[in-house]
Amino acid sequence: MLRHNRIVIASVAGVLALAGCSGGAGSGGQDAPAQPLAAVAPGPFNAADVEFAKSMIPHQQQAADLAALADGRTADPEVTGFAARIRDAQDPVIARLSALLEAWGQPAPEDPGLHLGAPGAAPGMLTVQEMADLEAASGAQFDERFLDMMERHQKGALDAADAQRSAGTNAQAREVADGLAAARQGEIGEIQRLRAG
Repeated sequence: MLRHNRIVIASVAGVLALAGCSGGAGSGGQDAPAQPLAAVAPGPFNAADVEFAKSMIPHQQQAADLAALADGRTADPEVTGFAARIRDAQDPVIARLSALLEAWGQPAPEDPGLHLGAPGAAPGMLTVQEMADLEAASGAQFDERFLDMMERHQKGALDAADAQRSAGTNAQAREVADGLAAARQGEIGEIQRLRAG
């Protein structure tokens, strides 16, 4: 079952207990460590920083939703483990991005509808139909589609991180973008390894 309503809108105070990492372990690498969330402060930021945070919250949620579909559908235990790592890595990133938006006085997304691949969605987002088609698949067919869709999704995250690093001004948003880029590159490498068998 998709977890569309699991968007975490965390206040800075509510996420201080987190270690402040910008994400959990990826399969081929880890997101780069970030400053503790206690250090989140407004700082200089611009529209590109805000757009990055707002678009990447639903992007991270869709990665978790996509990964959750592997449970009971994949034929490959390695794909199961990979999907679990992807799923578990998303909440800390969502919490960090939410904390940044709050520090900037910007509203976090209230509706995860951007994850549906609609105009304005982050690069690589899947449509409702693509998610439904994957949900209906199983076995080797699921594995092939899952790896293809996850690779596209994670390449989209790289594009979004590159855009933030090119146009954004906030150091903490850049730190998140750097961590995402490192983790997504590792995960794409893992996808390619899994696909090669």
